[in-house]
Amino acid sequence: MTQAVVSEHLDSAAWWQTIHDLTETPIRDLVAGLDEIAEQAIPYGWLPGRARTFYGTDFATWSDLAGETISSLVNRPKGGIGTVRAIMIAARDAVALARSTRLDEDLDAATAIHRLLDRLTDYDHKLLSARGWALNPQTIPVTARQLGVAPVNVQRNQPRADRRFRELLADPTHAAVVDHAEDLRHRLGPLTHQHTAERALNDLGLDLTTDAGQLLLHLAGPYSRRDTWLEDTAAQGLRAASDTLDAAFAKTGAPTTAALILELEALDIPPQTASEFIHSRPGLRRFGDRWVRWGPTTADKTEAALHLSGVPASAALIAATIGGHERSVRDVLYSDPRFTRATKQTWALRQWGISEYIGVFAEIAARIDTAGGAISIKAIVDDMTATFPDVAESSIRSYLSTPGFVIDNAMVRRRTESDGWPTVAPLYAARGAFHNGRNEIRIAIAVDYDLLRGSGQTLSPATATALGIHPGQRRSFSGTHDIDLFWRLSATNGASVGSLRGLATALGADMDDTIVLAFNVRDSTVKATRIRAGENVRQRLRVLLGKPVRNPVADLARGLRCQPEEVAALLGRRGDAELLEATL
Repeated sequence: MTQAVVSEHLDSAAWWQTIHDLTETPIRDLVAGLDEIAEQAIPYGWLPGRARTFYGTDFATWSDLAGETISSLVNRPKGGIGTVRAIMIAARDAVALARSTRLDEDLDAATAIHRLLDRLTDYDHKLLSARGWALNPQTIPVTARQLGVAPVNVQRNQPRADRRFRELLADPTHAAVVDHAEDLRHRLGPLTHQHTAERALNDLGLDLTTDAGQLLLHLAGPYSRRDTWLEDTAAQGLRAASDTLDAAFAKTGAPTTAALILELEALDIPPQTASEFIHSRPGLRRFGDRWVRWGPTTADKTEAALHLSGVPASAALIAATIGGHERSVRDVLYSDPRFTRATKQTWALRQWGISEYIGVFAEIAARIDTAGGAISIKAIVDDMTATFPDVAESSIRSYLSTPGFVIDNAMVRRRTESDGWPTVAPLYAARGAFHNGRNEIRIAIAVDYDLLRGSGQTLSPATATALGIHPGQRRSFSGTHDIDLFWRLSATNGASVGSLRGLATALGADMDDTIVLAFNVRDSTVKATRIRAGENVRQRLRVLLGKPVRNPVADLARGLRCQPEEVAALLGRRGDAELLEATL
């Protein structure tokens, strides 16, 4: 029987006395069973500090020491017999522990963890349970008071204690702890609720409030509290889950619950936890089984409604979906760059890449240009009614007759400068319009609901031409309230006037009153006068004509620039029948 075999029954101190003189014997012969732990890492964390410094680089596992001797180790640079003694005893202890532990033993979580903790020193155990794996780590000062040491002692020793613990954990005899931690990680995933973690630990015979329960949860993650969640900080569980949801909404817009859960499952988040996470996210709203981002503004909600629709939708449908006002929805559809007009009545998200509807006039012009400068009216009508089913054929034909186009032999083209402008009716054909001398034109505008709410007004082609404005032109008149007139090439009914609500308010005008605008075409000025509803005819005539009325028929003839005998017929044709009373 060899010396090594005989000596293995001695305690560590006695055993060392039996071998320390065998300085040239290989260590594999001095430590019985060294080959049984050959691939285990040498636990330098449990050895004097100089052991790692002077031996750690060349000797990582016990097999690296097998061919060495006590003499070769002592004679290494800065080697020492005390350090070699500690290494040899650690090797013998490692063999003894390996032989006393059955690696195939099916250990429950509680037993496996307590076996691991029993190998820690009391100091390391208290330090690590307070600051290493605690779900709510204590501060250094609090830990120092509990240990009865200075705070600097805790600060310096925690890394060493953690290193020693990690070396224990790497020991195959504690593989069951690693296995239980891996199973717990798989069950919880990178993100979980505390109540879920408590149930999972209870199933393993552990309690989250105990040292053993928090240790296993730490090894499974480590997990820490984030908002109302426990997240695996190594996997950045909360951020990863949030980023995954962001990507899903960016890709789909209105994904289903099942689709979102599937995306989160790819992160190893269990389905139940994934569902809880989706429901907990602020800024999301569920419609049936689909989810959308639900921001605070009308524009945000409008975007969500379009995602839900998946196809262009009208402002009315969007308003009904979000429970808002249609006018507010229209305002954001026109102003927010996220949206684009798909047809006359419907809107789409710009990110869909749908060709933007640019209005009937512009759509006609685009088709003329594409056709090389001229296209048949039939081709225009057929193409546009098919492309934009909510645009009536009558509307298309109406825009074909605007000043911007010329129709010739059933073909339409853009109007050019050489074409000139279409002939318009004389001013006397326009209702409420009168001359007053050579430079003044007076226009009567009824005060109605649209005017009082700020809607723009329209002047007939005859009136606009008399004021010196032709299609494609703009003219401003200054006064107490400046007035801008502009005649678009696409206009179907003449020139436009901006809002007159401010002017009506300044004049104190009410519903059914009349505002008379006196334009001076020579110096581009304008004055405004109000006619009260129910005013007698003569007073109305005085304001309409801009001068005292002595002979109504003669005065009207001068304002209309016609013969007195033509006054009644002209007023009737243009809709000023109530003024006929003054001629009778």
